[in-house]
Amino acid sequence: MPKASPSILVVDDDIVILKFIEFSLKGLGYQTTLAKNGKEAIDKSKSQHFDLIISDLNMPLMDGNELVKRLRQTPEYRHTPFIFLSENTKEETWIKNLNDGADDFITKPIKQKIFISKINSHLKKANLRKDILDGSRKDNISYEKGNLIYCANRKKPFPLPRKYLKTNITSVYTGSDFFMALQDTNTWGIIIDDKADWALEILNKITEVVSSHIPLNMLISKSDDMDQLEKFLQYKISNLLFKDLNPKILIHQINSIIQRESDLKNKYLNALNSAAKRSPIRFENEFQDTIQDFNIQILNEPYDKLPGGDYYEIIDVDQNRKIIVLGDVMGKKWDAWFFVPAYIAYIRSTINFFINRQELDFVESPGKFLDIINEYLFKDIQLAEVFTTLNIISVCTTSNQISIASAGALRPFYYNGVEKTISQLNIVGTLLGVVKDGKYQSLIQEFNKGDKLLFYTDGYTEAINDKNGEMIGDEAMFYILDGNKEKEIILPKDIEWELTHTYNVSKFDDDRTLLLLQRN
Repeated sequence: MPKASPSILVVDDDIVILKFIEFSLKGLGYQTTLAKNGKEAIDKSKSQHFDLIISDLNMPLMDGNELVKRLRQTPEYRHTPFIFLSENTKEETWIKNLNDGADDFITKPIKQKIFISKINSHLKKANLRKDILDGSRKDNISYEKGNLIYCANRKKPFPLPRKYLKTNITSVYTGSDFFMALQDTNTWGIIIDDKADWALEILNKITEVVSSHIPLNMLISKSDDMDQLEKFLQYKISNLLFKDLNPKILIHQINSIIQRESDLKNKYLNALNSAAKRSPIRFENEFQDTIQDFNIQILNEPYDKLPGGDYYEIIDVDQNRKIIVLGDVMGKKWDAWFFVPAYIAYIRSTINFFINRQELDFVESPGKFLDIINEYLFKDIQLAEVFTTLNIISVCTTSNQISIASAGALRPFYYNGVEKTISQLNIVGTLLGVVKDGKYQSLIQEFNKGDKLLFYTDGYTEAINDKNGEMIGDEAMFYILDGNKEKEIILPKDIEWELTHTYNVSKFDDDRTLLLLQRN
């Protein structure tokens, strides 16, 4: 079956821009749907599936920021590429857009070459996610850890023989319940009862979302109803199951589907893990190091236990100095991980080249390093549109100082062991690769015995509190540090454990890294 062309939602209150973009996208063979404001876009997203969303920032009824926030709360659009259109070129606006959930931005007036390059780039990366992983694989893919999603009629569900099936069954009765169930990382297949009217109403959307990576099976009431069968065969249905079959045959059919999917996933996951092990870029999940009486602790956890966009590097300058690099490539799982080697290569080569040049003292002024690396990255990725946050932290035991420069990274918390106070350091900067002539500042901090510095990536702050449905934010990191500040050495794993239990976090939806600098 030929692959359907990507479907793109375009949102703008300017009809001229809408038609211009529609014309450009159709020329590339893409399907387009138009909406005049965020509210209309939300309505369309409920009945249709889109592979990419382009939205104006300032619109009536619902602006672009509110739109992206709302869509990111919807399971099926949590990772869909979202690109902003805006005449606003202020750096703080761009950073806010990215923090709100956007993947990229295009400035008005639109330059067609860059516009097309960005659209193609984001669609390619989205397809990588679909082709390489189905968004739902774990290291442990046993039957007990997986499930079968059953879209049923709430009033009169057909009784599936659960007792004899190889895996668990999750019954769902609404569209929102269905897409939430898809977040389970081991979905062996989907069964849709032909009496589940709610599922039939969004069948087109369901098939577009899952048909490429999860078997979709229709449970048919009458095997001789040819009109109904022909209607369902128009969709990307993997198998037809019939209610009037002998129950033993129905059980065998369903178990065969599960077994086939299990075999495929095992082979595929083994191949992916083998590729990861052969990669030159590998990170230990837990890392610790010391330099004199300075202690370095790092916890790096990829999303879903597979390589992601968070990365770190420790560089020994001499016996009294170290440089620590902590970054986050925008994206999750393998699509972000593909770009990590390029960033690490840039960082290593730049530091090795300049590290002994007195006119560029990276240890004292890491901001100079960011100036240089930003210029190179801007030239290299302005069309690929992959951005990264970066912290450069230099430790010098001779001066008892730590120097910090930041490119779009979250501000770290500093505990002053003498004054017994915690503050969030005011060190900020633009994401790397966004502005060609970006200038980055260096913050020099005295670091005395008992002091602590906590760095973290957004995989922690964007974690959801299961009880109130809100992100835990920087405030959670502050309170966890405050509760542990008197300990001689804080372990990152202890911080994560306390974070998950105090703030009711059952899972993380992004790569995450904790870095603790402590002086004993």
